[in-house]
Amino acid sequence: MESARRRPVAWRSAAAALALALALGASPSCATAPSAQREAELAAACERLEAALRDGDDAAARAAAARIRELDARGADARRAEELVRLLDARVEPRFEPALLALRAALADGDPAQARAILARLLQLQPSGTALELARVYERILDGRAALSLLELETQCLWRPDPQVAGAGTCVVRLAVRSRDGAARALVGGAATLELAAVTLDARGHHRRAGETRALEAPARIEVPAQGPAEADLALVPLELPDGALALRLTARVLLRSGSVVEQGRALPARPVAAAAGELVLLEGRLLALGPAARGDLAAAALQPASRPEDLLALALRVRREDRDAVLDAVAGLDLDRGRIERLAPALRWLAPEAGGGSDVAQWDEWLDARAAARRAAERSTEPVLPRAGRAKLAGP
Repeated sequence: MESARRRPVAWRSAAAALALALALGASPSCATAPSAQREAELAAACERLEAALRDGDDAAARAAAARIRELDARGADARRAEELVRLLDARVEPRFEPALLALRAALADGDPAQARAILARLLQLQPSGTALELARVYERILDGRAALSLLELETQCLWRPDPQVAGAGTCVVRLAVRSRDGAARALVGGAATLELAAVTLDARGHHRRAGETRALEAPARIEVPAQGPAEADLALVPLELPDGALALRLTARVLLRSGSVVEQGRALPARPVAAAAGELVLLEGRLLALGPAARGDLAAAALQPASRPEDLLALALRVRREDRDAVLDAVAGLDLDRGRIERLAPALRWLAPEAGGGSDVAQWDEWLDARAAARRAAERSTEPVLPRAGRAKLAGP
């Protein structure tokens, strides 16, 4: 998604640049000048420039180029001399190459702080020609990444039920963009991709999965206000809960592949960015009528000896997306034996599909232990550290 006026390429050697000029018919020698003295000086300067280009002597080449500009040649002489000067300007001075290579590597590694530091040192050296142009290109890329990081992109899934068919309707996929720092910007779109993944769960706990990727045409321009979201509807996805299914979960994610961010009138290149995924869950009528489950319901039910796998699964299906982490943390904090974990496996598989536990009790046991340990570590890291009191002075001699 990043663009620039010139794509960074490997630096050409002086010999290669000179060969290119010769192939294009640029004569490396200079013809007559308006006067004999000017002609001689111009020819000598051209010869020095040619020799310096061949030898890779950048300082001598630039001195010769400066002399050619001072002579202010006219007509054909000027055009021929300028060919050599352009060859010089198209090269990167050797002393700038390490910094440019390091800058490109820092960008590739996604290290903006390091890239900014390298760029600052490079600009202090006062580069010119291609080196300066490349530095400015990288600067715009860094500015574009910084501007994009200050935008929060979210995929939203909105349900529009079909009044004629129970359990059927349309999912409206919407892109919502917010400013993180209270500054207005514009997001100029280009190519975009919509990734869809659907999971259907039947009464026996069997999962059926399907996926689809669609090419989208992103909105031409999204004006993001300083406060509140900017929204754009991107796609309509017809859905219907299959006969005999307990639930259907649709996950949608928008990936912007090209475009730019406009900040204070500057159009900056923007790298590919994925919006946070959105989700829509359809439940069969009986479960839907029960309403959302409370955060502690599943943990309490897991400790009951009479709880069946289907009862625990029905509770998990009614857990709202924003409550899942809290519900899983509560379950992970329990002291569960193998039998209880086995009964919980279908519920855990629905709530934490990324764990990939399936029906493997040992894997769920390890996963719950790891989650509980991570939770304890996070709680310890947020505990306030009280200052140590000074030692009391004891009375006495």
